[in-house]
Amino acid sequence: MEVNVSLEFNAIRPYNVSMFDFADKRPFDIPFVVIDTETTGLMAPMGHRVVEVGAVRYENGVEAGQFSTLLNPDRRMEPDASRVNGIEDGDLIGQPPFAEIAPELMHLLDGALLVAHNAEFDAGFLGMELFIAQFSGKLASAALPNPWLCTLQLARAYFSFGRNNLGAVAQRLGVNVSQAHRALSDVYTTAEIFKRMVKELDRQNVRTIDDLLYAQGGEIYAPDPPRFVLPAEIGDAVRYGRDLTIQYRSKTGTTTRTFTPKYPTRFRNATYLVAYCHTRQDQRTFRLDRIQNVIEVD
Repeated sequence: MEVNVSLEFNAIRPYNVSMFDFADKRPFDIPFVVIDTETTGLMAPMGHRVVEVGAVRYENGVEAGQFSTLLNPDRRMEPDASRVNGIEDGDLIGQPPFAEIAPELMHLLDGALLVAHNAEFDAGFLGMELFIAQFSGKLASAALPNPWLCTLQLARAYFSFGRNNLGAVAQRLGVNVSQAHRALSDVYTTAEIFKRMVKELDRQNVRTIDDLLYAQGGEIYAPDPPRFVLPAEIGDAVRYGRDLTIQYRSKTGTTTRTFTPKYPTRFRNATYLVAYCHTRQDQRTFRLDRIQNVIEVD
């Protein structure tokens, strides 16, 4: 028997004109939210999580709302990530999980164009967080249908900055940076970059949202939740938080592992389980097709 987790995956969707009637509008004539995330690492599909979200909503070009919080990612920070954003495991103790803050964040994003520097990164992480929250039963919907504009892609396509990271682009456009690699600070930096880019691109007849989406190379969306079919014992363990003892085939041979599965994920056409490994006493990802036998279910 198999357990079907009936969630669709489709990272590319047509531009939803009926929901977001932005096509012929100019950026400052519509609501837009500049958003940034800080994370435990670089790969959302392989178990990395969001640890900080910052977002500012603009209406008619004027700030109309703000959101900022640290988050408990239910896993450790990667040392490389901590070196970049300065966030340590101790900073996240007692912070809310993403599922708890999701309704307030989604309210801020409602009906808005989303703007980020490296939008595909932030969209991917937010899409995964929404999936995890829905999969665990803590959120009714994992949909994030808003289109995204990316200042990184616009910098690469229309400006000759040499380097296109947020700090370099800000410097070239004369934008002050107060605290790099923290979410809300990066949001305000990105917002100023976006405003100056829009003015410059207007001189090149890149004026409407459609123009800007085309200029960045096409629409960007958060991925829809994936679809999984899990073996019954594994699916039940995921749903009910039960421990599993398995025989697992890795590059070094077959070993016996005990873990507590958290949620399934997909990467490069393979299905994985993100789990807490009791042997390593840390989070690990287990490729589903390498689980050779389920020995025991607690």
